[in-house]
Amino acid sequence: MDKKILVIEDDPSALRLIGYTLQQEGYQVLTVPNGLKGLRKARSEQPDLIIIDIMLPGIDGFEVCHRLRAEPQTAKLPILMVSAKGREIDKATGLAVGADDYITKPADPSEIISRVETLLAKQTAVKSAMVVFVGSKRGVGTTTLVVNVAIALSQGDKRVIVVDLCPYGGNIAEYLGLEPGGTIELLMKPIDAITRGDLEAALAVHHTGLRVLVPPRWSGEQEEISPSEVVLLVERFREVTDYLLVDLPFQPSSAVSTVLSKCDFAIIVTDSKADALPSVKSTASVLGLLGISQERMGAVVIDREGMFPAWQLSKMRATVESNAGAQLLGIIPYDTKVSLELLPGSTPVILSSPNCPLAWAMRGVAQHIIGEKINSRDSRKFSEEKHGQR
Repeated sequence: MDKKILVIEDDPSALRLIGYTLQQEGYQVLTVPNGLKGLRKARSEQPDLIIIDIMLPGIDGFEVCHRLRAEPQTAKLPILMVSAKGREIDKATGLAVGADDYITKPADPSEIISRVETLLAKQTAVKSAMVVFVGSKRGVGTTTLVVNVAIALSQGDKRVIVVDLCPYGGNIAEYLGLEPGGTIELLMKPIDAITRGDLEAALAVHHTGLRVLVPPRWSGEQEEISPSEVVLLVERFREVTDYLLVDLPFQPSSAVSTVLSKCDFAIIVTDSKADALPSVKSTASVLGLLGISQERMGAVVIDREGMFPAWQLSKMRATVESNAGAQLLGIIPYDTKVSLELLPGSTPVILSSPNCPLAWAMRGVAQHIIGEKINSRDSRKFSEEKHGQR
């Protein structure tokens, strides 16, 4: 085994334990006693994985992790935090600044090896794309969009999992008439002990092949599942799918911030009312503070009230992109014949009216996610459908 691991740790005893444990397993171990030297070593040596203590002289482990994630050369390196700080807020902070995993001291040698092997295995595996959908305000139709886009991806022979993290209203499994999977049983196990079979068993499966995860809700101090567990669980589901779509509430919480920081792309969903562009702009600004660049975010406008006739829709693109700070991925047009509401037990638009303008617009968003464009035939058909129903 020739994997190279950098350990940033100022405690000599902890450093000897971690170094010896890794060397016994055949890893090449590099050690440094502080964060600044660790950053320089990471740039020069390009290790396969980095282990960081939080309490370091000079800059702490949180700042080291943040800087590693900010530099293209080190942004994708697996990071394991090992610290005596065992509070939930410390774990959540570590994950939010970019750590892939977090364990508390004193760590058992077998646990260190297990976590290291898991992170290295994930690094070599083909990773799925995590796309987060965030409503710029409540009630704009984010969940409806997530469900229909997910089904569109499934129809394109993609493996898709939707993770429902919205703590209010009904959940996606109920909307689709599904029985929630065995999430509680899944959470009874340590994250690293969960197998691929366990992950699959926790999912509710729709007849289209779409799979849905509905974790237990968390709220204030009465949390059934901690924010750090949410993030680690979501990361595990990336092992068994091509696309992981997350329906996420845009409200302050460590779980929301951490999931956002881990995503590959964020879609801001808004409506066509007067405050739409300011709300998109403010949401985009917050995403930017979490480290999501403009290239990794886009906006979808849902015209629920028919404020923009079909012939005006194209004009919205330049307006949104110049004033809101996010690329426009699509506009879901108004349609008097088809409801945008996703009601429990109802059939999603993309299945009930597959050739309506709404369905084509949602397929367009799906195509943006997979980096393709609707071909010219489909574009012409979409245009004809829109104008035919004006």
